[in-house]
Amino acid sequence: MIYIALDTCVWLGLIKIDLHNDNNVFEEICYWIENKHLTHITPENIIREWDRNKAKKLMEISNDIKKLNNTIISSFRGTSDLASAYQPDTIEEIVSKRIDRVETILKVHSEKAEENQNIYEEAIKRNFNCLAPNHIDDSFRDTINILTIINYIKTKGYTDCIFSTINYADFSEGKTKKHDLHNQLIDDFKNANLQYVYCDEDPFASKLLGVSLRPVLPNFQDYLKEKKREEDAKVLAAKKDMTTTTITSPDADYLENIKHLDLILSKKTPTAWEQDMVKSLIGRHVSYKQYFFNNIGNNGLV
Repeated sequence: MIYIALDTCVWLGLIKIDLHNDNNVFEEICYWIENKHLTHITPENIIREWDRNKAKKLMEISNDIKKLNNTIISSFRGTSDLASAYQPDTIEEIVSKRIDRVETILKVHSEKAEENQNIYEEAIKRNFNCLAPNHIDDSFRDTINILTIINYIKTKGYTDCIFSTINYADFSEGKTKKHDLHNQLIDDFKNANLQYVYCDEDPFASKLLGVSLRPVLPNFQDYLKEKKREEDAKVLAAKKDMTTTTITSPDADYLENIKHLDLILSKKTPTAWEQDMVKSLIGRHVSYKQYFFNNIGNNGLV
């Protein structure tokens, strides 16, 4: 089992990714964690921060995305389906659902790492001595978070653990060495068998997923294909239930082609090209003839 602790900034970045596409890194990471292929560790303070800031973050993320709206919408003028997907209300609803999903992962699907007095005392020492993650600014809460994670995985005896953050200022060697853990944290990470993986932003989480996770976890693309196959099977089963006559031995492309037939059947005045398409399909295989005459009365054509 692989154990991972994603910093709050990583989750907030994931929430913004590909809002209108199921095939994205947000869905991929959620799939692994929700299906117990990957165990997420949530420090106690992360939950406090999430509860305190989630309403504010919803507004900030929605506003950030809406700033792109005018540019995106201008490219989609005249294409109502695409344009409607980027309306402010639609964006805010999607972001809100993602925030709720992350909250469930943090509180339900994760192992909770609790704080203790030793962690508080060690965090105070690092803070006073300006040791990473306090070497630039006062990062007391970040210190509490990372010490809580380290203490938890050492107590549990976990050996395959990853910590990932976008916050290179506190955890990396610097802006030009984002992927290198700060030298003042190396021993702490090594003693806990904790691996540091900086989360790239463009493309998002490319090293985290491409190097650390995808090679050893179930293939998300295979999951999407199986999901699509199951959804198509349900659609086909539903359509069979709607007909009074069983469609026997359907054509190989039957499921895809009846989608086009449904669109044509839904129109009161199909175009000449659409009428020719219906004739072509009926002539191609008996399954289309059966489907057409079973459904022609359901759409107001007769």
